[in-house]
Amino acid sequence: MKIFVITDTHFNHKQLIEYGRPKDFEEKIKENLKKVISEKDLLIHLGDICIGKDKENSNWFKENLGCKTFLVKGNHDGKSFSWYLENGWDSVSERMDIKRYNKRIALTHAPIAWDGYFDVNLHGHFHDTDGRRQTDFDEKIMSGYNKLLAMEYTDYKPLLLKSLFE
Repeated sequence: MKIFVITDTHFNHKQLIEYGRPKDFEEKIKENLKKVISEKDLLIHLGDICIGKDKENSNWFKENLGCKTFLVKGNHDGKSFSWYLENGWDSVSERMDIKRYNKRIALTHAPIAWDGYFDVNLHGHFHDTDGRRQTDFDEKIMSGYNKLLAMEYTDYKPLLLKSLFE
């Protein structure tokens, strides 16, 4: 089983094109997911699945990839935990902590301050907007412990978790 991480897919959020995403960003993301993920894998989504068409977009992952899917809710994921569990997700949380590759990894949507319980915090939320990063969070949170996984930096591809620690 391989573990993949993705964040801020923002399906159905056409306004992101005005902010620099390509017109076909949604298709790119879906094609890239289908290329690398098998039914034996685990996909951890760090939130902000979509804007609208929640049921259709949440179920897309299970229907098209067939893998286990874990959601770490983002600021645009406003449904209840039970709603997501009933609509394609195998697990839903606000934060996920795992130990892999000799690291304690905190998986969140937005960056968090170091709390002594993790070595690295993998997160999304900021996309590629440095100005937003500076105004939304103070320097204490944006420490060396945080690693941004922006779709804009990954060519709209999911990341193999292992590759982040090799």
